[in-house]
Amino acid sequence: MSESWREHLADSAPEPVDDPGGPVLVVSAHPDDEVLAIGAWLSSQRDRDLTFVTVTDGEASHPDSPTMTADDLRSARPAELTDALHLLGIESPVIHRLGISDGEISSERETLLLALRPFVAAAGLVLGPYRHDGHPDHDAVGSALAELCGRHTTLWEFPIWTWAWTVPGTHPATGSMRCLPGSDDDRVSKRRAVAAFTTQVRPLSDDPADRAVVDGPLLEHAEHAPEVVLA
Repeated sequence: MSESWREHLADSAPEPVDDPGGPVLVVSAHPDDEVLAIGAWLSSQRDRDLTFVTVTDGEASHPDSPTMTADDLRSARPAELTDALHLLGIESPVIHRLGISDGEISSERETLLLALRPFVAAAGLVLGPYRHDGHPDHDAVGSALAELCGRHTTLWEFPIWTWAWTVPGTHPATGSMRCLPGSDDDRVSKRRAVAAFTTQVRPLSDDPADRAVVDGPLLEHAEHAPEVVLA
């Protein structure tokens, strides 16, 4: 399904997004969501006022792993994000970790809204997961951002798992997709940054419970498809 989306986005050429300017807030449910979705655009904005918020530390990506515990992943995945942002040219990224439990965001909605409210209030542009992405954590973060931004703050929603679980043409959000700018060099930087998430794009071991979370068509889409947001 990701391949059909890549072809559709290349052929349909969504209109460019209208950037309002100002400070940028990038919110992700897990460390890697933002780079997978909009890494090339982030590279093109590296000299801008960027603030990153990760709602969880991604510790539940391999719940049955014999190789890495949840505590191991809670340490490794934020470090991978920092390395990835460096590879995008963001030398001193400002990253705030909310520490909500991975997989439990929907049950912590009020905590999430309270924590995000001051970050949203200080931003001119907010980017976060698509509220109907199909992953419960992504959906919960996207829904919270939609409530906080309302009509007053520009919100761009980035799909992540949408590309793997849906097909173009029948998806209700297709007409709302807008293209993000990014050069060939930015896209090369993104591919390098995606590779920095070693716990996600490579198996932790030969055990089936240690398989890569982001692989196959989803990884191909992240590395090669045009970047779009719903705006």
